Amino acid sequence: MKREKLFQELVLIVLTVLPVIYLAISWNLLPESMPIHFDAHGQPNGYGSRMVYVWLPIGLYFLMLVLPKIDPRGANYIVFQESYFKLRLIMAIFFGFLDSAIIWSVVHKTDSIQKLLPLTLFFLFMLIGNYLGNIRPNYFVGIKVPWTLNSDEVWIRTHKMAGKLWFWGSLAAIGLYFMVDRFEWVMIPLLVILVIVPIVYSYLIYQKVGDKK
Repeated sequence: MKREKLFQELVLIVLTVLPVIYLAISWNLLPESMPIHFDAHGQPNGYGSRMVYVWLPIGLYFLMLVLPKIDPRGANYIVFQESYFKLRLIMAIFFGFLDSAIIWSVVHKTDSIQKLLPLTLFFLFMLIGNYLGNIRPNYFVGIKVPWTLNSDEVWIRTHKMAGKLWFWGSLAAIGLYFMVDRFEWVMIPLLVILVIVPIVYSYLIYQKVGDKK
């Protein structure tokens, strides 16, 4: 078991370091100010230091590494440890791809990859949704509102519903990306649905089951 965990951690470390290595190789070809925020069209509307692309993957790795150790409900991470590893893996791949894609687009002076950023966002929601139902109550990962944190039953039912919604809703969004001309017109409403519906659902469930831990 220890060997398996060491291997998993090594995989995460490699995925974390790869975009940083790519940044180092491309360093002299990049401007000091890099795009760090994008609008619904995939166009940059915020800029910052190149170092953001160093600290983002490394910071994410260490943050998700220590969360189970500082969470007051850290014991629950043992219950969904395999799903938590997969979530860490998904996040590492997503941000590694995101960093590398942006660096590549700046080096080659093209916005072709940046136009795909809205699509990659829904891929992220879809992949996370596949494991969301396995997450158990904690203070850092998942849909953390008072109603889910105060009732384990509400938490579990909310995350199982949200997992299905995120998966199928994101799959529908990916299909729409290739079907509509102005995807940004539907992107924001779809994101609102993915975020708001589970919160409203959790409140309605909480009204029925009450405060049950």
